[in-house]
Amino acid sequence: MELREITKHVEMSNRDSLISQDDSSNNLDIILNIVNTINKTLIIDDVLELVLKNAISLTGTERGFIVLKNEEGILEFTLGLSATEGKIKKNEFSVSKSVVDDVFITGESKFIESAQSDSKNRKSKSIFTLDLQTILCSPLITSGKKIGVIYVDSKHLHKIKIKEITNMFEILAGQAATAIRNAQLYNTQITTNKSLEESNRLLLVAKEEAEKSDRLKSEFLAQISHEIRTPIHILMSYSSLIQEEIEGKMDNDMKSSFNAIERAGKRIIRTTELILNMSEIQTGTYEYNESEFDVYDSILLIIFNEYAEKVNKSINFSIKNNSDKSIVVADKYSVHQIFTQIIDNAINYTEKGEVSVSVSTTKENKTQILVADTGIGISDDYFPSLFVPFTQEEQGYTRKFDGNGLGLALVKKYCELNHAEISVESEKGKGTKVKVTF
Repeated sequence: MELREITKHVEMSNRDSLISQDDSSNNLDIILNIVNTINKTLIIDDVLELVLKNAISLTGTERGFIVLKNEEGILEFTLGLSATEGKIKKNEFSVSKSVVDDVFITGESKFIESAQSDSKNRKSKSIFTLDLQTILCSPLITSGKKIGVIYVDSKHLHKIKIKEITNMFEILAGQAATAIRNAQLYNTQITTNKSLEESNRLLLVAKEEAEKSDRLKSEFLAQISHEIRTPIHILMSYSSLIQEEIEGKMDNDMKSSFNAIERAGKRIIRTTELILNMSEIQTGTYEYNESEFDVYDSILLIIFNEYAEKVNKSINFSIKNNSDKSIVVADKYSVHQIFTQIIDNAINYTEKGEVSVSVSTTKENKTQILVADTGIGISDDYFPSLFVPFTQEEQGYTRKFDGNGLGLALVKKYCELNHAEISVESEKGKGTKVKVTF
């Protein structure tokens, strides 16, 4: 029942009413004050206590209880108050359960006076056991949904079957239901927000820890790389000096040994460079220097000439510029690293056949470089891990090909740095095509 109905009930009061018109106006003010007080808070415990205190005061009863439906749809005693002693402990809750159940099921209020002498109540053992004389119980209904009941009782006899009293109690129940439901929704929102804030906090802590761990790892790798690269350069320099000193006196075994030293040294330097470059990207210390240059003349031809001398004779290694203008705007060093790694992979993983490098212009006027080979190819299972650092299709000490799994991961990072797109097509045993588009 809404507040606007109060006036209607007051106007309908007839001559037989035991309360005067002045009293009805006074009751209207009381209800309005109660509703205003209840609506000032959204704290569920405060709302329940205010509702119950005012219900007891309004009816002059001794005790009051609010029974609410829980998440499982079962009625649950939520709060009990005594007019003189304050809150009632839950283990001391004792009411007429039959009245509570009946009111909730039917959705209709129940008002009982002279309960001990009323034959209708003989079936209710609790009414007689508790020695109750007066009971008022109304359903708590909001938006057409029953959320519980409000119940007050007394061992003393009260004249309650008066329209102004019963109407006021039902109006209070209607307003209480809305206030309680609003408070429940607010409480749920607060709980959800707290849970979300805690989840966000934990995620932030985890993210910071992960970033810290990643930085420490990268800084450690960078430091170790420096410690390795410097002595390797010294060893290779002295090896070259010794080789020059004994030039003409070496047999084939000694030449093979010096060649092995050179290959091993270059492999270590290449690995440490990859580690250093990756650590710079991950720690955000890489210095990006953008410039305009011809990717064919300044990068691809230089790499091609470097590898052309060393490539296996069973491989047809070629380069071609199909573009009128192969100018790009990017960071020259990282672009050089991109194609050094891609071409190096193509040659290393191709025993015989063809490795080709070509430059073209797309329909969208973008510069595209294609590196294609007829090598071992990549399996479908490994494709998702293609750009993941420190991963290789072949693992363990028995793997056929060298490498540390950093090359393509770094290529991907450098492509992102230069706003370039990279795509890979491959078939196991037939070869691989890598496209980089600027």
